Amino acid sequence: MSTDLHTGAPTVTLYGDRGELDSALSDELGRRGNTIHRITTPIGWLRSGTHAVIRIDTPAGEHALVQLASQDLPATHVVAVSETPLDDAESTRLGDLCRQCGDHHEVFLIWHPPFVIDVNEAMTLPGLRSVQSPGNLASTVADEVGVQAGRTSRPSFTSQVFAPHGEAPTAHG
Repeated sequence: MSTDLHTGAPTVTLYGDRGELDSALSDELGRRGNTIHRITTPIGWLRSGTHAVIRIDTPAGEHALVQLASQDLPATHVVAVSETPLDDAESTRLGDLCRQCGDHHEVFLIWHPPFVIDVNEAMTLPGLRSVQSPGNLASTVADEVGVQAGRTSRPSFTSQVFAPHGEAPTAHG
């Protein structure tokens, strides 16, 4: 009888930082049987990666995505995650980078609201809500990693705005 706890789930490279969200992502993906490689410094894309969660709002993540988009590499499954920038130009820039990457890779971008919102800021920015916890977002990201793992990577780009539990997500294509 085997005591191997891995259920054939892919190895996932997580490009980000050492923050609360990355810890929640590692915990959730690990709980689902994935092996995790965490990259927290901007070293670029690991050529051996076939599944990645890329925090494009971190130096390590953005650098990896730029390199992945600019090189001729085998098709890869990518879940890109970013806090929604308050600056529209930055949001457009990051979205365009993900679209460019989607020309050769399967890219699913999840925008999320900040985890902690200053009360004064929330009052001046209508519609701005906080995510209930990084664990909620990590669960959604892990769900998408699982969906992607079940199929052959195909060039595509999809975008979604994360909604806390009980709200419908907003999809973009």
